[in-house]
Amino acid sequence: MAMPLSSETDRIALLALKDKLTNAPFLGNLTFLREINLTSINLYGGIPREVGPLKRVQILDLRQNNINGEIPMEMINCSRLEVIILQNNNLTDKVPLWFGSIMQLTILGLGANSFVGSIPPSLGNLSWLEVLSLKYNHLEGSITPTLGRMLNLKILNLGANNFSGQIPPSLYNLSNIQDLTLTENHLVGTLHSNLHMVFPNLRFLRCGGNRFTDSFPSSISNLSELQLFEIAQNDFHGSISPTLGSLHKLRYFNVAGNRFGSGRADDLHFLSSLQNCTQLQILGINNNYLGGVLTEDVIANLSSNLLWLVMGTNQISRRIPDGIGKLINLEALGMERNSLEGTIPYSIGKLKNMVQLTLGGNKLFGNIPLAIGNLTMLSEVDLGSNKFEGFIPFTLANCTKMERFYADENNLSGNIPNQLFGYHQGLIVLCLYS
Repeated sequence: MAMPLSSETDRIALLALKDKLTNAPFLGNLTFLREINLTSINLYGGIPREVGPLKRVQILDLRQNNINGEIPMEMINCSRLEVIILQNNNLTDKVPLWFGSIMQLTILGLGANSFVGSIPPSLGNLSWLEVLSLKYNHLEGSITPTLGRMLNLKILNLGANNFSGQIPPSLYNLSNIQDLTLTENHLVGTLHSNLHMVFPNLRFLRCGGNRFTDSFPSSISNLSELQLFEIAQNDFHGSISPTLGSLHKLRYFNVAGNRFGSGRADDLHFLSSLQNCTQLQILGINNNYLGGVLTEDVIANLSSNLLWLVMGTNQISRRIPDGIGKLINLEALGMERNSLEGTIPYSIGKLKNMVQLTLGGNKLFGNIPLAIGNLTMLSEVDLGSNKFEGFIPFTLANCTKMERFYADENNLSGNIPNQLFGYHQGLIVLCLYS
């Protein structure tokens, strides 16, 4: 908190504000106050109307408290405000129309509250605004086209609301946007066909959990700054662009839960281009219609930084390549509900950071490899609904962090080794029925 404490009255007022916002009768006396930063200190009650006389205040940051009620209209008098951050509270009612008259605002953070209604068109007057976050509220209606007038906007987060309709064309005027989040709404229509031209500085694009349609937005291949691309749980279809290799800064790629692919051999050709994305950590292509085969050279040459490789519920066939063992930083491998055959490669024992391994619902056979016992970080293993035979490997005793183990609906035989699961004190689910 940067402020002059010129009198005992000032000190008492601040203590009262910290104790309970509604009991701050002296707050209006702090006329030289420039910044109020009271984050994560369990404040409760409403924002006091006494903030109105604080005409010199430039920063108001009350995030992560238990503040409730409406935002008092008296705040309109704080015309020098540049930063308002009220996220992670319990504020209610509509987003005030008069926010659009605080012309110096550069940051407006109202996320994770209980605001209702629509986005007031007056926010479009905030020509200096760089950050607007309305995420995790109960806002609804269409996205107001006036947001397209915020030409300095760099971060726009409208995620987890109830917005509907299409993305207004004016939003594509925001050429300085770097981070755009529209996830978990009811938006329909398509994305712009030339995203690299309208958003040349885009680094993060999140549009998952909507009702967008159309083919894969291949223009993202020209977004040289792109780090995160997430369009999961929509209705995109067709093939995934094989020109993604130019995205050298890409770390997160998630297109799960769409209709990509058609069960054909060339559906996975795009994976070859991802070999050039050496920073890639998360790759999610699960719950689509992708066919084809995982070739040795493609899997072995994916980013060594890969943490999650999730491709379950597709139509991928043949063997799991031995090259999977080169992805030494993998923490999650999901290949469940495909048409994979053959044995689990012994090289899987090199993946010593593995926490979750899901291979259920395939046509895998042979023995469960002893090398699985090298994966001492394992928490969840699903090998169910395959054709495994032989014994449950005694080396699983090394996996003391195991919480869930599924090996049901296989052809396993023999006795369970003594104390095999006795070392797993955190075991929640053990499923072995045939």
